Amino acid sequence: MNYLEELQKLRKKIITKTIITYLFIVILFIAIVIIISSESSTELNYFIIYLIFLIAFGTFIVKFVTSKNVKEYKKIYKKNIILETFKTVFTDIKYNPESGLSESVIINTRMMSVGDRYYSNDHISAKYKNVNFEYADVEIQDEITDSDGDSHIVTIFKGQWFIFDFNKKFKANVQVCEKSFDGARRGVTTYSNGIYKKVNMENVDFNKNFKIYAENEEDAFYILTPNMMEKIKKINEELSGNLLFCFINSKLHIGLHSGKDLFEPNVYKKINLEADKEKILNEIKIITEFIDILDLDNDLFKRRD
Repeated sequence: MNYLEELQKLRKKIITKTIITYLFIVILFIAIVIIISSESSTELNYFIIYLIFLIAFGTFIVKFVTSKNVKEYKKIYKKNIILETFKTVFTDIKYNPESGLSESVIINTRMMSVGDRYYSNDHISAKYKNVNFEYADVEIQDEITDSDGDSHIVTIFKGQWFIFDFNKKFKANVQVCEKSFDGARRGVTTYSNGIYKKVNMENVDFNKNFKIYAENEEDAFYILTPNMMEKIKKINEELSGNLLFCFINSKLHIGLHSGKDLFEPNVYKKINLEADKEKILNEIKIITEFIDILDLDNDLFKRRD
């Protein structure tokens, strides 16, 4: 049996289990409505509440009964279709869908709090245009307590984390945070410990959209040249989501708070190899555009050093 046949077999199992589960929920709902209808008419007002509860319960049960098949489906899909598509664009690929970036990587950038819950998967290490990079999906959640004393789980980051070799050597760390991210989420640190100083660039539009922090102001101006700032602005215009940039240890870390994962197959959709590979190639562009637009393969400055 080839991988396409195996995927089709797993997909049918997932769909069958989903249908059976929801049929059970429908029958249960009908039974509840009949019971309620036999009582006072005022009780009928509760049927919407019961329906919402049963739908939520059914969704949970579906995830539970299909989890093993879904996990196996994604593993086979990623090992074959996604990895083979990567090979058409990248070289020196190491792809582990079940592992991610260590939370210490995020912590060491001082860009983000890792909150109370940290998840990461789909780790990729590869080369594009001779530029080494790493990528992983990352989700960070925090538990907060409101004024009433109730606890809530809040997602402070969900998206992609990239690490690229940078084409300039620098001594001190520089960080750039999109202001819309800082206002909307609680994850970005305030740098009140004095290690980082806020820097204003000469580009007024750039200052309007981004906050810049640096250990050394000179390195901020060395890295964030007028050309680099225009490139960052271009990326910001082309990508949906909020951006964080961290220039640290001759690496460029980029956090893209997109609110979604990449390279996740739809287990309920029939596989169309051509269309699926085209979708993956479009998602790959998020990685390649950083290298292309920021001109990270240009090693002129390193050769000068």
